[in-house]
Amino acid sequence: MRRLQSVVRCWRVLLTLACALLLALLEIVWPALAQDQVAQGRAEAKVKIAFVGDSMADGLWGGISRLVPRDSCLKGNVELGRFAKNSTGLTRPERFNWADEVKRIGETFKPNLFMMTVGLNDRQSVVMGGRVTLETSPDYPARYKERVTAVLNSIVASKASLLWVGLPAMRDAAPDKDAREKNKMFAEAIAEFGDQSLQFVPPWRLNEAGEDKFASFGPDSTGKMIQIRAPDGEHFTPAGELLVAAYLLPKMIASLLGNGAKPGEGCAS
Repeated sequence: MRRLQSVVRCWRVLLTLACALLLALLEIVWPALAQDQVAQGRAEAKVKIAFVGDSMADGLWGGISRLVPRDSCLKGNVELGRFAKNSTGLTRPERFNWADEVKRIGETFKPNLFMMTVGLNDRQSVVMGGRVTLETSPDYPARYKERVTAVLNSIVASKASLLWVGLPAMRDAAPDKDAREKNKMFAEAIAEFGDQSLQFVPPWRLNEAGEDKFASFGPDSTGKMIQIRAPDGEHFTPAGELLVAAYLLPKMIASLLGNGAKPGEGCAS
């Protein structure tokens, strides 16, 4: 009997010690777990924007990523996904398929908004499934718009909104003509798709009131003349990317709000 009582006392002592140890551990671990959950909640609450397309799209990411920290509305409230891939386009889906890539990004990154621009590398025939549609073919616009529509379907499936930014004026005649034709196809394909969350955005232009012409230099936000276009006559300089970003930012906020996303306090303006 005495032995049984001793065993019971020992178990009580052990349970008391175990409880004290557990409480001590909780006092140490619980605050850290709570902080992790708060941090995770903040990360999940961030609005996500995915930049997709070619090197021009990467320039959009560059400008926006430098502008966002200066904006009290968006600072700390958005996550910018850099998914653009140089030398890609829509005319060679068997080499790189942006419709499939956008679907993958939608499933993994789960953006609220896609920012897309593409077409620099599409001054060529459309090749898919062994079928070649030459640029000079009357069927080319329809075939090219099919590739645009394939991307739009992937974006709709992700439940994100889209701003498809048109190509800017180019210095040389041939790429400039092609860019304007591609912009027309982008705008038509998006209009024909008929989803208000998907929008074509005309490209930034130096003179909003005048003719859309290429210019290597232009005024910055203070009026100082700076080089805004790269020597290749196609891309923007970092300073030019900031001008494009300032043009796009209000449109991005409007698209996010229109799709139910809340990028931050004061963004309604």
